[in-house]
Amino acid sequence: MIRSDRLLYELEPDGFGARNCEPWAQWRLKAKQALPNFPDDVLKQWVYRHWKGVLCNWGWLDFQSMQFSLEEWSSEQIQSKIQTPHQEVVDKLSSRMQNPIYQRSWLVQAMQETGTWPVAPIVLHYERDIPMMNGKVLKANYNLLEGHHRLAYLNRLLDDGLPVQPCHQVWVIRIPLH
Repeated sequence: MIRSDRLLYELEPDGFGARNCEPWAQWRLKAKQALPNFPDDVLKQWVYRHWKGVLCNWGWLDFQSMQFSLEEWSSEQIQSKIQTPHQEVVDKLSSRMQNPIYQRSWLVQAMQETGTWPVAPIVLHYERDIPMMNGKVLKANYNLLEGHHRLAYLNRLLDDGLPVQPCHQVWVIRIPLH
């Protein structure tokens, strides 16, 4: 697999993490030259918004070979297929959703009102387990790359028996084997 950490390092939004970060529209032009196959939604919500986390956690993946599909999955498919090496984070976020402070969150309110997430989370599909650089393992077949809050909140809605949409959009990334 071809590493992408050098490419991602070069795509750092100017002023990332500062008050005057490079605007999305300006950064997008630079990013689309390096990653023309990336849908805007994925670029914006994952690489632009979480650039440093993407670089540190996922720079070892081959970004230039990624292929994307926006799919509709049932709640049951989401709960049974999507895995994450950060399940403890998802569980913690899910339990926090019952706290009145978190009930005021725009995301919690939006998901309670619509029964789904406002933006599709991103999962990586791979046919075999992949050892990560930090010693954890991405278990085949679907691993969450981005959207831990949304997955946690959907799980809580389902666990509490609250109304949800029958299907939810999910970005699926596939990386061909070299």
